[in-house]
Amino acid sequence: MGERIRAFDWAAHPLGPPENWPPTLLVALRLCLNSTFPTAIYWGRELHLLYNDAWAHIPAERHPGALGRRGADVWTDIWSVVGAQFDDVLEKGIGHASYDQMLPMERGGRVAETYWTYSLSPIVDDAGAVVGVFNQGNETTGAIVAARMREAETERLRELFAQAPGAVCVLRGPQHEFYIAKSLVGLRVAEALPEVVDQGFVTLLDRVYETGEPFIGDSVPIELVRNGERQTRILDFIYQPTRDLEGRIDGIFTLALDVTERRQAEVALQALNATLEQRVVQEVGERMHAEEQLRQAQKVDAIGQLTGGIAHDFNNMLAVVIGALNLLQRRLAKGDTDVTRYIDAATDGANRASALTQRLLAFSRQQPLDPSSIDANRLVTAMTELLGRTLGEHIKIETVLAAGLWRTFADQVQLESAIINLAVNARDAMPEGGKLTLETANTAIDATYGASHGVPPGQYVLICVSDTGIGMTPDVMSRAFDPFFTTKDVGKGTGLGLSQVFGYVRQSGGHVKLYSEPGHGTTVKIYLPRFYGAEEVSVVESRSIIRDGSTSETIFVVEDDPRVRAFSSEALRELGYSVLTAANGAEALHQLQSGAKVDLLFTDMVMPEMNGRQLAEAAMALLPGLKVLFTTGYAPNAALHSGVLDPNTSHLPKPFTLDQLAEKVRAALDNE
Repeated sequence: MGERIRAFDWAAHPLGPPENWPPTLLVALRLCLNSTFPTAIYWGRELHLLYNDAWAHIPAERHPGALGRRGADVWTDIWSVVGAQFDDVLEKGIGHASYDQMLPMERGGRVAETYWTYSLSPIVDDAGAVVGVFNQGNETTGAIVAARMREAETERLRELFAQAPGAVCVLRGPQHEFYIAKSLVGLRVAEALPEVVDQGFVTLLDRVYETGEPFIGDSVPIELVRNGERQTRILDFIYQPTRDLEGRIDGIFTLALDVTERRQAEVALQALNATLEQRVVQEVGERMHAEEQLRQAQKVDAIGQLTGGIAHDFNNMLAVVIGALNLLQRRLAKGDTDVTRYIDAATDGANRASALTQRLLAFSRQQPLDPSSIDANRLVTAMTELLGRTLGEHIKIETVLAAGLWRTFADQVQLESAIINLAVNARDAMPEGGKLTLETANTAIDATYGASHGVPPGQYVLICVSDTGIGMTPDVMSRAFDPFFTTKDVGKGTGLGLSQVFGYVRQSGGHVKLYSEPGHGTTVKIYLPRFYGAEEVSVVESRSIIRDGSTSETIFVVEDDPRVRAFSSEALRELGYSVLTAANGAEALHQLQSGAKVDLLFTDMVMPEMNGRQLAEAAMALLPGLKVLFTTGYAPNAALHSGVLDPNTSHLPKPFTLDQLAEKVRAALDNE
């Protein structure tokens, strides 16, 4: 059965591939397959069936087709009886046992009465939830039929012996059924079974004869001599007095059944049930420990790869910045003012370093998002011209836009950046030219797919970016979203494009799926949650002309880094604003409490003792209507909820240029 399970095509099955099965199922299956006792597992709420070789004879002609099927579909003829028992175990988490249960089972094309002794035990995961049923048992039809035949035969003999005064004892095979007349009770029992004399059975016979009360013994241990050897046997027996026509006791009818093997099996089954949960918990714990060790090793490898990639790229960018500044310094010292190219080179290196940090934040899901209602059709249409200029004439761009497309709720700037990243990757995969297709659609993710990919089920807006390029091999696909992994030549790419897309989409509550085949191109599917709120006014595509400030508008700069504080203050004064400064939240509040009048609080999010959010709340309590603009290079908790900016909150990420500062400050002041 282990070979059958491994060879079974689980790809389209609700359980999915075995490598994705939960640890609790794998532990239970291991116990099942290694057991020599008939054992089956009914997994999940649908009770999908897995079983071992010893159990395979039970479904008869339904084997091996029963593998993987729902219990209700396999046992259609008896489900009206056992279905409620399974449901009870799943709902209450309490085991069930049936002894000699009659089940009308179809065999060989006809329905027959069959009898079964079995147990149903809950399989519990490490969270305490019942996730399946552990079934062990066997058929007792033969024993029941034999018992009925013995009962009929015994009754016939009892009547015969009652009419034959000379008959004192009859022994019938290994079950030790016999009838004893009163006059020779002690003698004949001692002769037939001498080993039981000292075990009290003759005394019991005398007591039954004297009192006229029957005696029933249940699971009584007795020593018997079998083939010259003394054997720890277990008997069920009955001593029933018989009477003559006048009502006087004239003998004792005795029925004894050897139930040793059955009782031993029941004890073993009870012990298994009692320890099953403990064994599952122990094995799951060991598996989790091993997986944690593997994760730690993988973390070390990932950190090494990450830090190595960051150091390489930043060193390249810093080499440009430092080199340009050194040359600039030397030329100015000589009085040479033709230094524009050095300034441009330093600015370009710094901008590239800034872009790299933004990609790192997007990958780690620490980039603050500013979501809004987005019409993906309009966004894709608006980007087509930009992509045409970016990708070049050798790339043909085609759009396939869905009618009636739902709106999604996402950060528009980050979404545009993600599409551009994918488009640039597609261009690089088509060096001889090709076609780039941008497609939108309404779609849904069901519970099964969502559970296996860690995505909430529901409705999503789908954006597909497809190319006709060289495609990816399976090993490249498996690492495509890893940071700093790239197939491009050194200096041609950072390896953060796809990882940035992945981080942004997952931070937005969405999902990314990659399809590729060497020689046939690549498709990246972005799933973003459907927006159910009222339709919002579209974001204005073109920026308005940025106005400088005036000295009548006061900006309060609160920044714990003195160099950044000095730059921000000087830049704002350059833009025409009046500026106040403070090194921390406490100092800022002291100035406000002393009567300082400000129009905009420009504060770092992450500061010691009092963060930017706390300062903003206290400042707005002192000055109702105060405008706030946050800034930071890293903001996990200061002004964010789950990585998303609060409504009506402005944010300027570090590092920023003078133009970006001017735009954000003006927008914050003019926001009513």
